[in-house]
Amino acid sequence: MKSRILNKLAVALGTVALVSVIACDYDYNEVGSDIIQDDVHHNGIEKYVANAVAFDKSTGSVQTNNMPINSLGVYDNPVFGKTISRFVTQVALASENPTLTNPVIDTVYLYVPYFSNLESTDTDGESTYTLDSIFGGENGKIKLNIFENGYYLRSTDPGSEDGVQKYYSDDRSLIDTYKGSVLLNNSANPDENNEFSFSEAEIDRRVTLEDGSEKLVERFAPGMYLQLNKDFFTEKMFNAPEGSLVNNNVFKDYFRGLYFDVEQVGSDSAMGMMDFTDGKIVILYTDTKLGTDGEPVLDEEGNVETISKTITLNLTGNTVNLFDNTYNDTFTSAISSSDEVEGDERLYVKGGEGSLAFINILDQVDLDFLKPDPVTGERVLINEANLTFYIDKAAMANAIEPNRLYLYDVKNKRPLYDYYVDQTTNSSNSKYSRYIYGGILEYDDDGEGLRYKVRITDHVNNIVNKDSTNVVIGLAVTESISQISNAALRTPFTTGTTEVKSAPVSSVISPMGTVLYGSKSGANVPEDKRLKLEIYYTKPN
Repeated sequence: MKSRILNKLAVALGTVALVSVIACDYDYNEVGSDIIQDDVHHNGIEKYVANAVAFDKSTGSVQTNNMPINSLGVYDNPVFGKTISRFVTQVALASENPTLTNPVIDTVYLYVPYFSNLESTDTDGESTYTLDSIFGGENGKIKLNIFENGYYLRSTDPGSEDGVQKYYSDDRSLIDTYKGSVLLNNSANPDENNEFSFSEAEIDRRVTLEDGSEKLVERFAPGMYLQLNKDFFTEKMFNAPEGSLVNNNVFKDYFRGLYFDVEQVGSDSAMGMMDFTDGKIVILYTDTKLGTDGEPVLDEEGNVETISKTITLNLTGNTVNLFDNTYNDTFTSAISSSDEVEGDERLYVKGGEGSLAFINILDQVDLDFLKPDPVTGERVLINEANLTFYIDKAAMANAIEPNRLYLYDVKNKRPLYDYYVDQTTNSSNSKYSRYIYGGILEYDDDGEGLRYKVRITDHVNNIVNKDSTNVVIGLAVTESISQISNAALRTPFTTGTTEVKSAPVSSVISPMGTVLYGSKSGANVPEDKRLKLEIYYTKPN
């Protein structure tokens, strides 16, 4: 419900913003699409339906190392199939070369915050939160096992063109071989391993006092909070070979990080999007208190005094997300039989190791109509151009639609110009910024997902009036509209004359997908839902 409210707010704000635009640096007018709608004679504005041919393709294995956000868990999509997402990360000493004399661990815990929104805080200081970017069934559980990672995640690859190491979504077999055997999240509480769930509850860290009572010492926003194996960390950290903790370069080779392994529990589905770089392992321990001379400090009775100390390991360094996919036959059949010439009746667009759609716009007939007359120099003034993607509600009946889609220049691996022009922001939720550019899910009167509209006015104007290259346009699911970097495909492919070597990172980090009506006419494609490039223009007097 919250997403729908934000969506409606974004559309409303977008309309207001568009009405206020003054075309001072452009030789065309801008008119809000929500004002025009289907009135093709509003103030002399007419509508022209231009050519658009769209089809989908599988991405195959995608680069998944060092992404800004990572997924963890099981997501079983009724349309596309099941994805199990695992995660591997290096760890780093917050303070290098700690002084250790006779350390004894009290407790070890791991904490990784979720994306959450603070709703309220009561007079006792207890807060209520709602979670963001958690997918799957309500109260869904997964089996979560954390092990030591034994595979060294490199930063460089001397044999590659750019010298940068790439790891891919299907590299599990490469890394699994070196996975440790000792369970690190070995708590007797099944909520921390065999029945793990993404809880929105605030976390209270309590300690047990000598009299048996508990004391609240810390509160955390909702997140993954797990007690870890004290014996393992005693051996790994306090009985480490000399010099292993002297600096992080040495330490990352000695302790190669954590492997977050996941299994499905029954038919449950639960997956979280997380920024693991905000995570940490905290080792609370006591050690001998040393004086300024480096010798143990004795109390009045001659006993060696101890002091409480902390070692923090940050979940930073190189990472990789690993995907296991069991896709439905309908999905795999659709993306393996696309028609690049005539276009597809349906577009299957899915994040992760999924699929993209590709769109060719403006054939020669369109350009002849839109470009200036070679004799008179007269031309139409393009006010607005939109690609509108309608959801196939029957295909998506039991699935949740992604909040947003993203159009980009495939050849140059960057957003379309309209993306850069739109500097609008949404302070409540940055996922809805650049709302004039659009691509935000719109709902019908019944509260069901209806369509995505993306404004490409500047892109079309640049092709028509500035002889910009008419590039292939890519369509992807996006988890974050501000994220415009790219991830390599293990197996690049070619569409037309354009080689596709990458997919948007914003798509790779998202488990979501949707089925849209394509550009090809057919008995099962309602004409008013078929993908078209709609251009609104005015003729010169």
